[in-house]
Amino acid sequence: MIEDATTIAAGTCLEADLCIIGGGAAAITLALGYLDSGRSVIVIPGGGPNQSAFGIDLYRGAVSPQGSHEPLEENRLRMWGGTTTVWGGRCIPFDPIDFEKRDWMPNSGWPVGLEELDPYISRATEMSEAGEANYDARSVFPRTEPEILTGFDDEDFVSWPLERWSVPTDFSKRYKAELESAPNVRVLLHAHAIHLQLEDSGDSLESVKVACTPGQDFWVKSRDTVLACGALENARLLLAARDVLPEGIGNKNDLVGRYYQSHRFGVCGHVELKNPDRNFIYDFEKDAEGVYCRRRFWLTPEAQEKHQVCNVVGFFFRTVSGSSEHRNAMVSTVLLAKMVLGGARKGPRRLFEILKDQRMEFLTHLKIVIMDGPSIFGQLAAVAYTRFFQKRRLPMVLPPKKVNRFPLFFQTEHAPLHDSRVLLDESSVDEFGMPRLEARIKFGEIDYRTITTYISLFKKRIENTGLGTFHLSTTDQQFLENPEKQRFNSNSHNIGTTRMSNGPESGVVDKDCKVYSVANLYVAGSSVFPTSGHANPTLMIIAFSLRLADHLAAKHTR
Repeated sequence: MIEDATTIAAGTCLEADLCIIGGGAAAITLALGYLDSGRSVIVIPGGGPNQSAFGIDLYRGAVSPQGSHEPLEENRLRMWGGTTTVWGGRCIPFDPIDFEKRDWMPNSGWPVGLEELDPYISRATEMSEAGEANYDARSVFPRTEPEILTGFDDEDFVSWPLERWSVPTDFSKRYKAELESAPNVRVLLHAHAIHLQLEDSGDSLESVKVACTPGQDFWVKSRDTVLACGALENARLLLAARDVLPEGIGNKNDLVGRYYQSHRFGVCGHVELKNPDRNFIYDFEKDAEGVYCRRRFWLTPEAQEKHQVCNVVGFFFRTVSGSSEHRNAMVSTVLLAKMVLGGARKGPRRLFEILKDQRMEFLTHLKIVIMDGPSIFGQLAAVAYTRFFQKRRLPMVLPPKKVNRFPLFFQTEHAPLHDSRVLLDESSVDEFGMPRLEARIKFGEIDYRTITTYISLFKKRIENTGLGTFHLSTTDQQFLENPEKQRFNSNSHNIGTTRMSNGPESGVVDKDCKVYSVANLYVAGSSVFPTSGHANPTLMIIAFSLRLADHLAAKHTR
């Protein structure tokens, strides 16, 4: 059942077989895995059905050096459903190379392989409502060319890998009925986990301290507890539990919060094709189930090894900078909408500041829309139809082919570095008295080399094949000369702060996601990923949560 935890009296002690801390994809997946288990489950989501100012404030923290990372509260949602309430639905599995030990990639290698995860990726794809777990265009669309551009693929690039797009599925709404009717599951809305209490021995978790408002504490005792509240909060809860172990839980080797990763992404350059209307698969494709799919330009494992770079993909997109140089009414409409709606969500004052700071860009986009407005009526109607009258919505609006300007979007793996980390900010606490976090994210030379190598190889390939020309603006050239100066935003791809390993000397959790030295404490989510791959993490978060649910269910049966 789903209930309001504000009605629970202070000092109450609740008991369960499993306690899940978190309210997003990982937590909901774990809870669903226990529906038919006969075991009792308590979920502490850290918020209610809507984002609140109180919840936003609990996520605030420091960034060092200032400006090197977006504000810690910017992309995270402390609410029931988590970021599944706003995600775009992009589903991508990790590649086999992501799990391998790579000589050129520091701290790479997983204690599990892709073959073990395949069944869970299949279930995760289904659970995300992204159709069948087939991510190969050659078999999903056998009647089409396997390449995005006929004649482009070679030993360095292939473009048959697919990404699939969910409805997108809001887990809190999609699975609400199942959880509400489950007699063995209690979802405690508005409840926040504020302390992990170890036994005096330090080798077992005794209970979790919970509160809806400061000073109104109650407790949850369970046989097993899972942290599933995101890579930043998972690390924060472990580090802040210092009453029994001064260094925090699972932190004997000073590894909690380390190897913090994300992805580097952006748009650099654009392609002008010789024949954009011939042998070119540009738009989203629908599979037999009506699921939107799209192909990507993937740098092959052989090329990654040859050039000593991270995993990386690219695809044709629209500009993400807000620049009006595209001169396309549909793109300007989208950018205007993002500018206005994005500011409106942050309040009238912030909207006014955005429009003031970007006045000239706003007016330029508006002029483009007015001048060429009639050309986009059909596109807007199509988008509106998919948004309001179909279960699945078109993932994004792309510039039309006729413009013959195709910006190249890239997304790269972030090499795991020991000194890239989050840690407690001892100078600041939240309303519950918990120390806030400080983010010190780091990137290495390999991260920047990956970007420049990918752009260079792509430019060379597109021009050597005679398919088109690749154009770099002055801004693009400056970026490639100093990619480290690009503004970074994690886009909520927070990864790696409680990494999985073969032993406690190199990680925080074992291959079953159990915290080393603590018998009944587990971690779910992308914080356990040793490496980040190039993929958005949601699908793999769900897959690992399904795997963990099976493991815990088997443990409880034994």
